[in-house]
Amino acid sequence: MKHKLLVILGPTSTGKTDLGIELAKKLNGEIISADSRQVYEYLDTGTGKLPGKFKTFKKGQGLWEIDGVKIRMYDVAEPKTRFNLYQYISKAGQIIRKISSQEKLPILVGGTGLYIRSLLEGISDFEAAEDQSLRVELGQLDLDLLRQKIHQLNPGALDKLNNSELNNKRRLIRLLEKLTNPGTGKSFPGIEADFDVLKIGLNADRQILNERIGARVISRIGQGMVEEAEQLLNREVLTYQRMDELGLEYRYLARLLKGEINLEEFIAILTIKIRQFAKRQMTWFKKEKNTQWFDTGDERFSEKVVYRVANWYNNTDEQKD
Repeated sequence: MKHKLLVILGPTSTGKTDLGIELAKKLNGEIISADSRQVYEYLDTGTGKLPGKFKTFKKGQGLWEIDGVKIRMYDVAEPKTRFNLYQYISKAGQIIRKISSQEKLPILVGGTGLYIRSLLEGISDFEAAEDQSLRVELGQLDLDLLRQKIHQLNPGALDKLNNSELNNKRRLIRLLEKLTNPGTGKSFPGIEADFDVLKIGLNADRQILNERIGARVISRIGQGMVEEAEQLLNREVLTYQRMDELGLEYRYLARLLKGEINLEEFIAILTIKIRQFAKRQMTWFKKEKNTQWFDTGDERFSEKVVYRVANWYNNTDEQKD
């Protein structure tokens, strides 16, 4: 009989980690984060590593423990370096197998769809892999900045492009993807075939999700998100350029700390950008195969998920209406 692997996916602000912790407690599980920025050390408040309902936690290298539940793939890379897709799926795959070998339930939790799909289904040619999170970052740059980044990574790369390609934003972004990922040419078989996988998707009505995102931005400011970023700059853990590359919270924190926008503008802009990001996440996740979706706006959603997961875990097929 195959060992089991639970996956909890969905857009930001749907309570994935809260649910993951609840299920881990009930089913002797450990969580593996699938978030492209939570891999970075020190980026705690800005990336939302501490979920809303749980406050007792302690940190370790590559591991947090929240209310007694271990969360892995936190803090596995330095913020100044880029932790790429191949590094993620290789390391996360090893961790999942180790957790499973210890007769515990691995619970993959996150909103970075490319990480989840690549880990489960594999990549036959890493050079051809699309890095959606990187594309979002690069898509906000103009042609000159894209060319500058290419030149910094490979001074001769632009010489091989014709005039049309030099002015084609999509072509330049694709080239940057290949130059940025040092794992080019490698393959990863995926782990899905080796496990009995249940994928749970969390979503909410657009209005409800937008309200949650707005409240979450305010909450993170209250938790010290701005002060955290300022300290990281002062300690030279981050630079303004790296903050811009990290996107979303960090891009606009950089502009706030440089005095380009005030706090009110920061809140307004960031809220809009995260709402747009959540919409893009759902566009991706709608294509995710074999996913059972639950509406987190339903007061009984947690009860329904727990019931469904417990039946799967205990090898029954009953579902709760």
